Amino acid sequence: MQAWIGPAIVAAVISGLVSLVLVQLNVRQSRRTEQIRRDEKIRDFQIALRAEIRAELRNLSQYDIELQRREVKHRYDTVEGYSVSVPRPVRQAVFDALIQDIHILPETVIDPVVLFARQRNALASLVEDMRDPAFRILSKDQQMAMYEDYLRMWETWRDLAQNAEAALNGASISGPRTGLSGDRLGSG
Repeated sequence: MQAWIGPAIVAAVISGLVSLVLVQLNVRQSRRTEQIRRDEKIRDFQIALRAEIRAELRNLSQYDIELQRREVKHRYDTVEGYSVSVPRPVRQAVFDALIQDIHILPETVIDPVVLFARQRNALASLVEDMRDPAFRILSKDQQMAMYEDYLRMWETWRDLAQNAEAALNGASISGPRTGLSGDRLGSG
């Protein structure tokens, strides 16, 4: 009986150590796989946001704002009953789809992208006010003042789009986000 107790204990200890090592390797592999998936998701989000912002930036950059202001001012001065009409911004399908998960992006990207989106929403609200029938009742000076506000907001929107695009271009597409504790990354 004594003869097999020693080898049985040694075998149990070795078996336990092997099991412990295998569990640790499995945990590390799972974390690595999870981080790879997370990095892919971040990369995909950044690519999609960059595409949407570039499309809007192209639209925002094609107009000469000062020329637009002068032309509308000239129409107000020369055309009786003229009232400027402004288009609604195109729906942001990508941003709307990703907004719930924006927190996974690097901090250096979140702020410029959110500022861009908020400016866009503010401009969209002003556009709705300018499309409302009550706008046409305002005096020409009041309408022109609102249109000039619209153009200033447009310029700010364009600048914020450039900032957001630069942040997306400069962001690390892989690797953990800086400044976060391990528990946010799924490790610990």
